[in-house]
Amino acid sequence: MGKYDLNPRLIERPPLYPRRHEDRISGALQRLQTGEWTRLEGAPDTEAALQAYHGGGEIWYVASGTAAIQSLLLGHGIGPGDEVITTAYTWGATVSAVLSVGAIPVFADILPDVPLLDPESVRENITPNTKAILAVHLFGFPCDMRSLRGVADEAGLFLFEDGSQSHGATLNGKRVGRFGHGAAFSCMALKPLAGTEGGYAVFEDSTAAERAYLHGKHPRGLNPDRLAQWEDSRYLDALQLAMRPCAIGAELVKAGLASLDEENAARRENARYLRGLLADLPGVDLDPEPDSSAPVYHLLSIRLDPDRIAPEEALIRLQDTGLGAFLYIPTPLHQLPRMNWAAYDGPPVFWHAYLRESGIDYQAQSLPNTEARSRETFQLGWNWIEPNPVAMQQIRNVLGLL
Repeated sequence: MGKYDLNPRLIERPPLYPRRHEDRISGALQRLQTGEWTRLEGAPDTEAALQAYHGGGEIWYVASGTAAIQSLLLGHGIGPGDEVITTAYTWGATVSAVLSVGAIPVFADILPDVPLLDPESVRENITPNTKAILAVHLFGFPCDMRSLRGVADEAGLFLFEDGSQSHGATLNGKRVGRFGHGAAFSCMALKPLAGTEGGYAVFEDSTAAERAYLHGKHPRGLNPDRLAQWEDSRYLDALQLAMRPCAIGAELVKAGLASLDEENAARRENARYLRGLLADLPGVDLDPEPDSSAPVYHLLSIRLDPDRIAPEEALIRLQDTGLGAFLYIPTPLHQLPRMNWAAYDGPPVFWHAYLRESGIDYQAQSLPNTEARSRETFQLGWNWIEPNPVAMQQIRNVLGLL
């Protein structure tokens, strides 16, 4: 296929993902064969492996990335009426977790050139009710954690990271997940560190981890030495949110750590090669990598010149090419009907009571960079976990249709 073929297609296909190598599935197979499909104590061996990978923190492996965010919020005492500043340009689970504990999502804008929280917009949205900032490393791009930590410390706020698309991404040589007071990661089967379903929280404060534990884990899971620290163990009871994970998925995650950095490097190499190929293609570009970062490129975001073509029209042109492009966030979260309680006439949702009491009005909010990105970008799955310059040339040819 030449550079200027009239009907280009993506012939190359990404490798099967997640990898099904025997050494990756052997632990999960052993669990299946022995009947140990769930473990009331959770996944202590996977937690130990994750702790080694992240270089510390207290790791709690749970049922999902959403449960991991919930555990951070609950462990740090965040609940009804407390405000959590985050982004409206993210997958809904980030905000669902905030709503689920009765807290109020407050949306700051993103930066104009990358889909990440703008620290100055965060600062402008702080009120006396603000308790935390929840930064989302979207598409595997690390947020400006130094600036966000400065804003959080100045205002006396917790700073949490949603790293659900960024396992292994680094900022100034340090892996995401240890820049704030806690972090949450998803390990569902499409993520860079893939299991079946599952996720994990990284706590910097062991007391917060224990508070979260009381909300979500089975009493059997607390280590005996930690149990002895409780003056009255009667508080460890059956009133739990069943956040314990699938043991089989946890084994897949533990095994996947061995190849995570190598696969991330290939994702970066392919994205950077494609970036060079797009240099002569007007009106089509990739987001710049944040300074001093090594993203993991869970998804690849294609930015279009809005004067040339809209994303919806672009997808129509690309639908028969095999590229598999899609709109990941067609509507920013602050514009969703179920977030706008005052005008909502659909089936009842529990969080409207909290939003109504707070008086927040998302319809009145303007987030220009967030809204522009939804109008000017589409996304590609990026499971190119092996270097493939031929595929990158084919992708460039396909994007040439725009």
